[in-house]
Formats: sequence, C-alpha cells, structure tokens
Amino acid sequence: MKTRDKILHTALNLFNQYGVPNVTLRRIAAEMFISQGNLNYHFKHREDIIEALFFQLMEVFNTEKGKLDTEEINFQFVLDSTRAGMEALFRYRFLMIDFNQVMRENPKIHEHFKELEEVRRTTYLYSFDLAIKAGIMRAPAFETEYHGLNERIRVFSDFWIASAEVYNEPVETTVDKYHNLLVEMFFPYFTKEAQREFLLKRL
Repeated sequence: MKTRDKILHTALNLFNQYGVPNVTLRRIAAEMFISQGNLNYHFKHREDIIEALFFQLMEVFNTEKGKLDTEEINFQFVLDSTRAGMEALFRYRFLMIDFNQVMRENPKIHEHFKELEEVRRTTYLYSFDLAIKAGIMRAPAFETEYHGLNERIRVFSDFWIASAEVYNEPVETTVDKYHNLLVEMFFPYFTKEAQREFLLKRL
C-alpha cells in the first residue's frame, strides 16, 4: 500500500474512533510511525485528508448509480443497492457523526457534500422510476409523492449514524438495524407483490 493510501486508511480509522476534533496531523503521523513532514508531503492540512476520504465515498455512490443502467432491477436489487450505500456511509461514519462541525469548518467539504446529496437525490428518483416500471413500486398517488419520500430518506440518511452513536448501539448490528428501518420506509410504496416478497424475507 502506498504511503498516501496508508495515511488515508489510518486517518479514517482514527476519525471514526475518536472524532474529527480529536485527530490532528501529528496524531495520524504518530499512529503510522512516520514524521509529520513525511505526512505533510502528501497532505498539508487535515482538511485535505477529509476531502480525499470524502471523494472515496463519492466514488462508491457513483459506482452504485452506474449499476442502475447495467443490472436487472428487481426486489433483491433494491435491498442490495440501499444496503451498499449505507455500508459505504458507515465506513466513513465520522463524516456523519461530526456532520455539523465538518460542514461548518470546511466550506469546500460542505459544497462537495451538496454534490453528493445531488447524486443521492437523482439516484433515488431514477431508481424509483425504474422500480415503478419493473412493478416493484406502485405509481405515485400525486405528482410529488416520490420527491417527498426522497426528502425523508435524505434526512434519515444524514442522521441515522449519529443516532446510533448517541445511543451507543453495537457497531456490528448498526447497519442491519437501520437498513431494515429504511426498507420499511419503502413498504407503503411497494406493489402488493413486492410487499409479499418483503414479508417472506422477514420470516
């Protein structure tokens, strides 16, 4: 693994474990047993590391978005796709745990995050449209119904990790718990056939 990649890997683990306010460049360098000068050769500021980690997260979401046009859209795809997104967020959970602080202190990251949200928004709306055409989700009852669902998902997505942290929930089961809650949010929008498949999977 290249030094730059090792720095990102180490920083991610430290950010996740201790939070952004408690992790300095010096602490990252000490964890790696390298000089801060060596670290600064790759990243001059802590914010540069956060930005690089954020772009790694963006790559995951763009990859998942690309699958919409290459894979069969069925009920299992809905489960797998939403879980992949949540697992990615959880891998970079420091961003969501320290959400407000990261956004306030890093205007560049804030702008990037809004770009990520646009990717998530368009991906969900597009996937809803494909799911309707595939008979997994019902047609909207009114014009903006699925836009409202998308907004509720956005709020849920931004804060489910922080909620798990506040209540000290086990790391091992966090994604399972909140993925189930997310899929349950979809349940009223599933067709009768998809609802039956959902219930069978719960047995």
